[in-house]
Amino acid sequence: MDGFQAYQIYNALKLHFTSNYDAVKYNFRTSAKRDTFERRRDRYFFEKLSRRFDKEKLIQFCTANLIHDPTVWVGSMTDAIHNDYIGRHDKLTYMLTQDMNLMVDRGYSFDQICTTSDNFSSNPLLETLRASEISHESVVLVDILVNFLNRLKSDLSDPLDINKDSIDLLIKYKAIMLRTPIATGKLKQKLVSIFA
Repeated sequence: MDGFQAYQIYNALKLHFTSNYDAVKYNFRTSAKRDTFERRRDRYFFEKLSRRFDKEKLIQFCTANLIHDPTVWVGSMTDAIHNDYIGRHDKLTYMLTQDMNLMVDRGYSFDQICTTSDNFSSNPLLETLRASEISHESVVLVDILVNFLNRLKSDLSDPLDINKDSIDLLIKYKAIMLRTPIATGKLKQKLVSIFA
């Protein structure tokens, strides 16, 4: 991989998380031109990333940092955020169990975490995510299993688009997470046992 290929991956993921562009569909390629890349002042960062990571690791590195801040500049991306991301992915089932046990402890049923409140203004899962008490991955895993985020997006009354932006980020992250195999049968059994 060279710096231009690293730039394409970064650019594709940045577009993926901030626009309607689907990086997975277009295999992390954009219409960026090599001569445009050569004129960039920050191309050194892309050259450095291309030497550090292969394609899959670079996708993980950029995804981790863009989930943390969708407007992050390549020079501000950190290994600490990436390492935290890797740690969460290494323990997805455990993390989902912990996060869903938290929801049960607060008195929520599975139906309640997948729907809006009585006044259509909030959702317990999104509220808990916004408070950084559960992880993005847990919400995405629940959506992979029951596909509730698109319905929730249309049901929520959200004049400031706070929930809509969160849901859009989660849906885009879901496309990235689905690139790797996920043991959905095991996760469904775990959710059934938690909410039983």
